[in-house]
Amino acid sequence: MTIYATACAACMAACACALAADAPANTAKAPQSTVSPSASCYLARPDVVEFLGQISEKHGIPLEWLKDEVAVARYSETAERLMTPKPGIRKPGSDVVKSPFRNYLAYARGFLTQERILRGREFIERNAAIFDEIEMKSGVSRYVITAVIGVETFYGRNMGRYRVLDSLMTLSFDYTRRAAFFKEELAHFLEFCWRQEVQPVTVLGSFAGAIGYGQFMPSSLDRWGADGDKDGRIDMVESEPDAIASVARFLTAHGWVAGRGLLYPVRADAEIFDATGSGGIAAHATVEGLRKAGVDTGEHFPLLDDEPVLLVDLPQLDEKGRRTTKWYIGTRNFSSVLRYNRSYFYAAAVAMLANRIAGIDEP
Repeated sequence: MTIYATACAACMAACACALAADAPANTAKAPQSTVSPSASCYLARPDVVEFLGQISEKHGIPLEWLKDEVAVARYSETAERLMTPKPGIRKPGSDVVKSPFRNYLAYARGFLTQERILRGREFIERNAAIFDEIEMKSGVSRYVITAVIGVETFYGRNMGRYRVLDSLMTLSFDYTRRAAFFKEELAHFLEFCWRQEVQPVTVLGSFAGAIGYGQFMPSSLDRWGADGDKDGRIDMVESEPDAIASVARFLTAHGWVAGRGLLYPVRADAEIFDATGSGGIAAHATVEGLRKAGVDTGEHFPLLDDEPVLLVDLPQLDEKGRRTTKWYIGTRNFSSVLRYNRSYFYAAAVAMLANRIAGIDEP
C-alpha cells in the first residue's frame, strides 16, 4: 500500500464524511457510495467516538489521528446490501425455503480457464526466488499459494474497488447482524494503517473489507501478514512477494504438511458422509476410519491408514444434466485451505487450479 500523510484535522472540523476525495490514481477508482443521512458523518455518533476511544487506549494510537481518519468515512449502501444474505427458493404454496442446487462444475468453470492457468505459471516464474525460499523453509507448495491468489484476485487483477474504511465503518455501525465481527476487523485495520503509516481512506478492497492479492481481512493481515521482499513493510497490494509470503504463513499456521496433496478421488455416498459426521473443515477422520465406514479408496491409495483426513462432497450436474456427486478424501492441507475459505467448492477449485498450473489433470 502507498504511504500517505495523516489526514488534516480540518476534515473532522468540517464533518466532511460525505465529501471525501476519490482513491489515489495508482489504484482503481472507488465507486461513489450512497450516503445515509443518519450515517453521513460517523463522528457525530457517540457509539463511534466511544469505539475510537477504546482503540486509542488499547493500541496507543492518538485519538485525534483516529478521528481525523474516520471523519472522511462514508456509509456504503453497497457493502450493506451485498453482505445481506439472499433468500432461498420458495415453492408455490409451500412455506419451505430451500437453497438452489449447488453445482461445483459451474462454480469452478471460471477458475480453471486456460488464461488463469497460464497467468499462474507466469506468476510463479517471476517470483521463483521467494517460492524457492518458502518451499525450503515451510514446504508450502508454490502451486497452491499461486492458486489461492489466482482464485482470490486473478493474480492481483481484481483486488476490489471499494474503500475499505467505508465498508468496515458501515458493517460495524449500520449492519447489526455481524457488527461485533466487523468492529474487530475495523480495529485491526486502523491499527495496521497507523503502524504502516497508511491513510485508511486510500485503501481499496472488497465490499467486506478484504485487502490485496490474497484478500486478507485486516485481522488476518495483522496476524499472518509477512514481509516477503524484506523492505521493512507489509504490502499486500503492491508487493507480490509480501502476498506470497503471507499466504504461505497463513497455510503453515493452519496445519500445512509438506509433501501432501490436497484431494484424492474416492467412491462414497451421502449415507457414509452423514454417518462419519462429515461436512466440517477439520481433518477429523482417518483413511482407515473412512474405509471401515464404506469409502472405497481403490488400490494403491497414496495416504497411510492413520493419516488425518476428511470426506469431501462436490455436487454437480453430469453431461446429461442429472444431479450427481463426486467424492474425495481431503488431507490436512485441504483443511488448511478451508481455513482460508470454509467452502468445499472454494478449496477444491484451489486444489484443481494448483494441479493445472503444475501440469497435472487430476483430481
